[in-house]
Amino acid sequence: MRHGEPTYRDTAAMGLPGMGAELGQLTEEGIRQAENAAKDPRIQNTDLIVSSPYPRALQTAAIVSRAIDRPIEVAVGIFEWLPRIDYTAPSHTEITEAWNEYKANAGVHRPGDKYPLWETHEQMRARAVGAIQPFLARKDIGTLLIVCHGGIMRALMNTPALKKIHFCEIRELTPEMLIDHAGGEFPPAMT
Repeated sequence: MRHGEPTYRDTAAMGLPGMGAELGQLTEEGIRQAENAAKDPRIQNTDLIVSSPYPRALQTAAIVSRAIDRPIEVAVGIFEWLPRIDYTAPSHTEITEAWNEYKANAGVHRPGDKYPLWETHEQMRARAVGAIQPFLARKDIGTLLIVCHGGIMRALMNTPALKKIHFCEIRELTPEMLIDHAGGEFPPAMT
């Protein structure tokens, strides 16, 4: 499930760069979206909710958790796409421009990229799959709800050019989607 509609008004006003720019919370509409999504019959039998560490995802997961009475755990590695893999702090403008370049390139770097440090689709996919592997290996979990971001959803489904994923949209993930066709299944997450 993608998180609900966020606002970055406060983070932009504070001029928070880099990952600080990701600290936006849900709007009132985003809260309503999460409340409505919690009624979806596909998630009623969820055993565990796993959330991105970013507030918009955690807030969405908390709303759903209360509604369906299921626990939440955080998977740090399912945070949103990185505009710079060196974790340096780009401005809001650079983040937007780098994301547009990522989308135009379908997640693959090309010679002459203006922003050569953004995370590729394959890098994001390896990170996301590695982060959820421990949950998939647990015997106490039959159905897992992953509350994350559109980029992570594309990465897990291995569809970098997938059109817009709407706020609180739910996509079903199958084990086959987690296979690396170049060399078998992704390895378990490193500890």
